[in-house]
Amino acid sequence: MRWLVALDESECSERIIGWMRAFPHAKQTVVTVVHVLAPLEVPESIGVSGQQLLLQQQSAMVEALLDRVRRLLEESFADVEVIVRDGVPSSEILQVIQERRPDLVVSGMQGLYRSPGFTIGGVAQRLLSYAPCSLMLVPGRVQAGGGLRIMLATDGSEDAQRAAGVVAGLPGIREVTIVSVVRPLGAEKAVLERFQPEESRRMEAAFLRQRRAEARKAIAGCEGLLRDASITVRARVIAGHPAEAIVRAARRDAADLLVVGSRGLTGVKAAALGSVSQAVAQLAPCPVLIVKP
Repeated sequence: MRWLVALDESECSERIIGWMRAFPHAKQTVVTVVHVLAPLEVPESIGVSGQQLLLQQQSAMVEALLDRVRRLLEESFADVEVIVRDGVPSSEILQVIQERRPDLVVSGMQGLYRSPGFTIGGVAQRLLSYAPCSLMLVPGRVQAGGGLRIMLATDGSEDAQRAAGVVAGLPGIREVTIVSVVRPLGAEKAVLERFQPEESRRMEAAFLRQRRAEARKAIAGCEGLLRDASITVRARVIAGHPAEAIVRAARRDAADLLVVGSRGLTGVKAAALGSVSQAVAQLAPCPVLIVKP
């Protein structure tokens, strides 16, 4: 396995490193740390010598940060590579992803959908849309420790099955809660209202029974994969709009990690269509692992 982690000088990066060290991984996992020196807005009034001093201070600070990061990660991972680039963070990180082709990219998600800029949140937003591999987003606050409480969301799709397979392959996982969402009626509701009230209620109940049956079937499909891996499985059918319901369940259960599958769309298609996985990443109170094809 090869992981790539994007860091900046923020406190969020400290939490990412702590989370990575605690997250279950194979001993042979190799990590590439990427840090991009974004252009500084240096006022001309400080003069050439002042500008040079400021840039030297930035380089020294980054060098000290990356030396510390390397030492910490080398305690948990087989090999650690550090890459420093100059330029726009999101563009440079995506370039390194193309060069190194990691299995998983780890980034912060603080400020995920705020205005664009040279922030780790802006990077996360671009990674969601353009990264061709699985992505783990870590919020500003995490509780990293032993015995992760994982929540896996499934809709019965191949993407969800793939995500379940990834969870089953994580070393040391003992318990997973699988959730599947029963969506409320949308356009169907407007059509049913044209019938007599009693007939409308009967048909609405039939719609919801069918959706609950599909949710139970989706859960069963993931349960087999996880139980084959000797993982204790809990399951629950929940109701609501998918992203909101999943995040609400994760918050209620105090999940340490949310895992969702993704169709792996990138670029314009991802931005135009949106997805449950992107909405979950925006709302989640805990780290989110988005498993792409």
